[in-house]
Amino acid sequence: MYTVHKAISIIVLAKQAAVELGTDVVPVFWIAGEDHDLAEVSHLYRGINGRLDKLNVPHTEYGKNSASTAQLNKSTVEAYLKEYFRSLPETAYSKELQALVFTKLEKADSYTDFFALLLNHFFNEEGLLYIDAADTSLRQYETPYFEEMIRHSEEIAHAVADTEAQLQEAGYAAAIGAEENAANLFVTVQGERILLQREGERFTGKGAAIEYTLDELLEIARTSPENLSNNVVTRPLMQEMVFPVLAFVGGPGEIAYWAALKNVFQTAGMEMPVVMPRLSMTLVSRKVEALLKKYNLSAAEVAKGQKIPEMRQHLMESIREEQAEQLIEELEQQLQAKYIEIKKAFSTISGGLEPLVEKNLQFHQKQLQFLKNKLEDEVILQNSTQFAHFDLLELELHPNGGYQERIFSPFPYMNDYGLNLVKELLALDFEYDKNHKLIYL
Repeated sequence: MYTVHKAISIIVLAKQAAVELGTDVVPVFWIAGEDHDLAEVSHLYRGINGRLDKLNVPHTEYGKNSASTAQLNKSTVEAYLKEYFRSLPETAYSKELQALVFTKLEKADSYTDFFALLLNHFFNEEGLLYIDAADTSLRQYETPYFEEMIRHSEEIAHAVADTEAQLQEAGYAAAIGAEENAANLFVTVQGERILLQREGERFTGKGAAIEYTLDELLEIARTSPENLSNNVVTRPLMQEMVFPVLAFVGGPGEIAYWAALKNVFQTAGMEMPVVMPRLSMTLVSRKVEALLKKYNLSAAEVAKGQKIPEMRQHLMESIREEQAEQLIEELEQQLQAKYIEIKKAFSTISGGLEPLVEKNLQFHQKQLQFLKNKLEDEVILQNSTQFAHFDLLELELHPNGGYQERIFSPFPYMNDYGLNLVKELLALDFEYDKNHKLIYL
């Protein structure tokens, strides 16, 4: 969801800037297709009986390929998506949504293709442009910029390391973990993307398994730039070199990286663009809204993560069978006391019997714990409706201990409210600020 929110942010901000500046401002979505961490983009979360379930699509067959070079095994992805859609309720929009997704999958060759085709479907009337950072033609265009980064890699590394040191002194975390000898570039060798380091006048990677001189790396930039790619330090530089960037829109993690980059831009003789946080929002379904009213809650306090655990604990305390629990605890105490006597008696016969006594005690303690658990399960079952309500509120508003937008895809919401959901979000009168938005559907 946060990807959709980022696209909305770019569009809203571009329209606002165009009015204020009196000139055209173009929204561009930079797709980091060179990224090879396919595990990060090979799963979907779904809600199953009020619990979060992570459904992984097999991706090891793609090896070290990036999101733009991995050729999708469409039969595997199709089977995976069918399994995912089976977990969603059948609604008036289900067939249309699934038809759209499988149509885009048929046209896609890579992760990047599939992503761009889907996203563009929902923003195709907004003038949002997409650029794949791994595109071969773009890499050719970037040749002189790669050369500049290679020549100035030492100054770039020092600039970001010094700034991070200052940030740490001021009490901030080092988001990048910059190193003085970092080259801040990747090179692709036999399909594997390898991060480079500087070792004196040479560039090495993969534990010095590969090694280049300055001239050799510059030659790669000139003759096969598609084998070079940026990391979090040099990607913002490349964006500024390729485009006249007015503003960069990012999430909290990305902005944390940018905090260390101002001197890097100065080192490269450029001005750092304005950094803007993306709009952050939570969608509140009608069912969740009804439950919030039922329990006199606000979506905001549930999204903060403390209220539901407190209410769940309070409910549990109020329905506990304290008398039965006390009987079990008393029995456990008596058992432990008797086993102390048994252990003493056995030890006078043979010290080797003591472990047997301990093991026997643990067996009985385990059985008593089993009784405790069964008692708790039965009490919860008798109050299952209220617990299920709490689970649903937490699942939708604070899943996995965080914001909904970082867990769920747009599919469950489109399945319930239709494929025009994105257009309806775009039609809202957003105030572009750092406040988290609550959108009632």
